[in-house]
Amino acid sequence: MFTDIKDFILFVESQKRNEKKTSLDRMRRIAEIYGNPQDKLQFIHIGGTNGKGSLCSFIENILIASGLNVGKFISPYIVSFNERITFNKQYISDIDLLKYGNFILSKYDYLDELGIARLSFFEFVTLLSFLYFKDKEYIDVVVLEVGIGGLLDSTNIVKNVIASAISNVNLDHMNILGNTIEEIALQKLGIVKQNVPFFTIQNDALTDLFITETNKKNSLLNIINFSDIKNLNVSDECTTFDYKELNNVKIKLLGKYQSENAAIAIEICKYLNDNNIYKINQNCIYEGLLNTFWPGRLQVVSKEPLIIVDGAHNIDAINRQVEFIKVIKGNRKLKVYFAVSANKDKEHMISLLDNVADKIVFTEFHYKRSDEAINLLNFTTIADKSIEYDLVEAVNKSLNLSNDWIIIFTGSLYFVSEILKIFNK
Repeated sequence: MFTDIKDFILFVESQKRNEKKTSLDRMRRIAEIYGNPQDKLQFIHIGGTNGKGSLCSFIENILIASGLNVGKFISPYIVSFNERITFNKQYISDIDLLKYGNFILSKYDYLDELGIARLSFFEFVTLLSFLYFKDKEYIDVVVLEVGIGGLLDSTNIVKNVIASAISNVNLDHMNILGNTIEEIALQKLGIVKQNVPFFTIQNDALTDLFITETNKKNSLLNIINFSDIKNLNVSDECTTFDYKELNNVKIKLLGKYQSENAAIAIEICKYLNDNNIYKINQNCIYEGLLNTFWPGRLQVVSKEPLIIVDGAHNIDAINRQVEFIKVIKGNRKLKVYFAVSANKDKEHMISLLDNVADKIVFTEFHYKRSDEAINLLNFTTIADKSIEYDLVEAVNKSLNLSNDWIIIFTGSLYFVSEILKIFNK
């Protein structure tokens, strides 16, 4: 049992991760031993390659603006471990982390007797969130983010789902999910539930697959069309657009792709209202979208010079980032600080950044997954390239650049987490 929160978090984060699974029987059995807390809750289940955290946050804020009590479970966190589990936007307290964590640990001897292996990292935090939310007397709904994939994700033991969605589908975690878009999409579509509506953004290559898989579950398929997002304006201040009958929707999250996430959130909330599940009016949608903040995703941390942190950690996310930079760059130069996990397609990621960067500085973050900066240096075609190991020095140098520069820290959410902590100090 733990009394110190730092020791507890170190223990949880040291547990095994990202194992391939063949079924959810083990997670269901574990949940049963702990009283099936998830069965006492109602969920909106969100998956996707990128953008699922932003989508969860849009939905959360709209529901809160509508007067609902909302839990949210996300991964990974950016600054604080407690970010993973929130109730009405308040992080779970250290006291509750210890309370529910120690309750899980109290049954480990019983798990051993049953021959059930102890919980992996993600099983542990997922179960902890279910236990925490179950005890919230007035909770209306939990916005639940998938960890990896969907079909065999630990979150997918939930039954009382009122809507499910996929933000988008692209290549990532291929060692677990498959090597093609279709294989990955099938894994993500595993969260589709019988008679529960499913929402996603337009993807012409996957439309037939969406139709087939939702038909199997008699799930109402809602595809958000790009053509319904009109008058889009992207800047380094905000993103504005029109969507169907909603004019001049304003969000603080930056980039074209955030208008797509917002549109999915709008459709989910319109469905909940139109089917008398929750009362959500247009004003609540406007207010909720505007109030949404999501750290580490095209987040501006300095205006002069313009410094952005973006946890883009795969090809699709870097593509979206480059799309955004091209819109706002103008006559300014771009300096990129790049660190990445060793298992990512860094050569391709760096080649995309080469299209917009004037200078690239390779670095590392302090976690075992980080690739070594020296391994990255020759992937770029940019002549002005270097290595910087001191992240505090990297931040200081950025702050001292002239306003002729845009600076972006990118390549990994682990990296962005470290950079934000430096800025916050």
